[in-house]
Amino acid sequence: MTDVLVYDSSMIKIDRYYEKNLVDLVAEVMSKFNSQIKPDAIILANAYSETTVNQVLLASKISSMLGFSGFTTRIENGDASGGAAIETAYYMIKSGLVKSVLLIGVEKMGDFPTSYLNEITAENLDEKFGYREGLTLQLFAALQMKQYMKTYGVDYDYFTQWPLAMHKYGSENPFAYLKFQVDKKTIEESQIISEPLRLFDTSPRADGAAAVLLTNEEFKPEIKVKITGVSSAVSEFTTLSMPAVRQAYSQFSEYKADFMEIHDSYSINAALILEEIGFEKGKSLNMLDSIQVNYSGGLKSRGYPGGATGIYQLAESFMQLAGSFPGKRAQGEKGVIISTDDLGTSAYVIGLKRC
Repeated sequence: MTDVLVYDSSMIKIDRYYEKNLVDLVAEVMSKFNSQIKPDAIILANAYSETTVNQVLLASKISSMLGFSGFTTRIENGDASGGAAIETAYYMIKSGLVKSVLLIGVEKMGDFPTSYLNEITAENLDEKFGYREGLTLQLFAALQMKQYMKTYGVDYDYFTQWPLAMHKYGSENPFAYLKFQVDKKTIEESQIISEPLRLFDTSPRADGAAAVLLTNEEFKPEIKVKITGVSSAVSEFTTLSMPAVRQAYSQFSEYKADFMEIHDSYSINAALILEEIGFEKGKSLNMLDSIQVNYSGGLKSRGYPGGATGIYQLAESFMQLAGSFPGKRAQGEKGVIISTDDLGTSAYVIGLKRC
């Protein structure tokens, strides 16, 4: 059976690149890419270009800039676009119809004030009962957080553990947007976004670009890292669970990954995702010292580049397994990525192993 290998990866620091457009960001990340392999296909992960930069046909424009004229497409599935792109590339190579796929994730979200970004990201919500009513994603996260606190008898102090850990890890990651540590008092006294959700429970949206080359086994990478499997699922929004994550992860229940990169758009998301994959409900954030999770700093500290997030997660996980990640290093030979949208209603799980 055809193996799908991660051949190489590249990414740029997540930041605000006011002077650069999306094509410029891809050009920068590809200038750092070492592989000379010409891919059979290019898949672009991007969620918001129609609104943020008034651009469609983006995949074709990027491929043209790269001098590529073959199969090109863009995947849009909100902030889970990266996970969807990885799954698509995986099955393309597994089918045997292509031997290599270049995955590119790019997003520009740093040029706008928060009020306008909230309008853009609210497009993830149901049109009639969410977006048109003026609701935002943060309100739904606050609802989850409040219900969690009531159900499990925890106070806000419980959630401070997540940003504390993420900023600690992010301070070691040169690609991180918020590359600094914080203390508990700073978190507890940060701005209230929607009670009980505070500023440090949210992840900063910014600009970023990452690229990963996937190939079949005919290519001989210096370090062999294999994608062992992918799985996906969708569900309705719920306050105390993420059924899509649970269903997608069920195929990996016996996988026993050594480390993971999860989609922590909010502190509550991190808790719910960890609990959907087997950690004790109401106590998952108490276990962070014993879990190798989001050593990149996660969305919380590394930054949140919209639809490019899953490609960053794949690049970071590959670098961990290749022993080249420039931040905090994870131990072990197996990793797992959980890529979701902002509220966890669309989930993609990707397993990786160093062979």
